[in-house]
Amino acid sequence: MTDILLVWIETSDPRMLEVNELRHVALFEPFGIPRCDTWNDDIPGVHHLIAVVGERVVGYSCLIVDDDEGQVRQVCVAPRQRGAGIGRALMSEVVDEAARLGLGTVWLNARVSAEDFYRRLGWVTTSGEFPFGRTGVPHVRMEYPQD
Repeated sequence: MTDILLVWIETSDPRMLEVNELRHVALFEPFGIPRCDTWNDDIPGVHHLIAVVGERVVGYSCLIVDDDEGQVRQVCVAPRQRGAGIGRALMSEVVDEAARLGLGTVWLNARVSAEDFYRRLGWVTTSGEFPFGRTGVPHVRMEYPQD
């Protein structure tokens, strides 16, 4: 398994430039959507998590905290690094952070194609399919059961 360093960073961290590139390549480029680095990265309650291998950002997710609820967004892994446990590591750390923060509900909108990945990590589907965001790709809402 690849040595993965997980780091919570601020919006002002220069590595956010690498995050912008990763999000575009992983989340929008496959759908032919033009690059747009306006991600609302500085909204209140946002926590940025990066996965670093060597010196390179290869994974990203954010947790947006609103009162006692957390929304996980923009989970992505560099295409060449997929299958190395990076997504699993990101999600484990996000869930741990939500617990440290005492959040009551943690949820995300998952692409239907990724639903089984999240389910294997303990997430539960709580909605039917719906088109989402700029891609219109079918998604479902999923929640992580809190102990």
